[in-house]
Amino acid sequence: MPFKAPNKSAEAVPPIMLGGKKSDLAYGALKRAIMLRKFEPGQQIREQTIAAEFQCSQSTVREALINLSKDGLVNRTGYHGTHVTDTSLEEATALVRVRLSIERSVAAQLHRRGSLDLVQVNGILTAMDETHAAGDLYQCSELDREFHAQLAIIAGMGQLAPVLQRCALHIHRFTLGSVEVPRHFFQESGVGEEHRELLKTLCEGTPDQCENALPQHLASVLQRWAPSLYHAVGADQFQA
Repeated sequence: MPFKAPNKSAEAVPPIMLGGKKSDLAYGALKRAIMLRKFEPGQQIREQTIAAEFQCSQSTVREALINLSKDGLVNRTGYHGTHVTDTSLEEATALVRVRLSIERSVAAQLHRRGSLDLVQVNGILTAMDETHAAGDLYQCSELDREFHAQLAIIAGMGQLAPVLQRCALHIHRFTLGSVEVPRHFFQESGVGEEHRELLKTLCEGTPDQCENALPQHLASVLQRWAPSLYHAVGADQFQA
């Protein structure tokens, strides 16, 4: 089918912006801080302290922390409080392999479907362009996870979209928190353009090209962002 292209650093905890449900905004601000390691693994998050910073109730912060616990980003243990979890190299390696298995199935199903509704995906690509221009690395990762989840939904494999997002979340936590490589290439990498090329291959490529597209995309990302994770997974895992 023809492919049609669509027309800074924060403080330790970014302030809640006006608008939206406060617990959702607190969740977003805390999630950003955890993903960018403004909170270190093992660090305790105190409800009272965060509530004072955000000028909201502790119940609002508690609701945000419960959602972060569902993501696996914090661990809530009764009287011991809430602590930031970690994603180890071993866990990240296993998550990459799970993600590869899912995305190979997604790619195969996309090719079988032939005609795809890309309106939602094209909207994400436009948002990627805007976010990349603003230099917001974290928000680009959010959009990346949504992009890949939408591919699963379009492929008719929506039950796998949450699993895919969970894998990608913790892979991103590993790569965003990494200091293995400099970040200067971020403004050069063209996040939206990379995903447009990926989408074009998935839409127009041969079965073999489609099968290889998503694994090679992930391999390229890991080689640039977290070489240790790429080597731990093994180059052979990204081959057809």
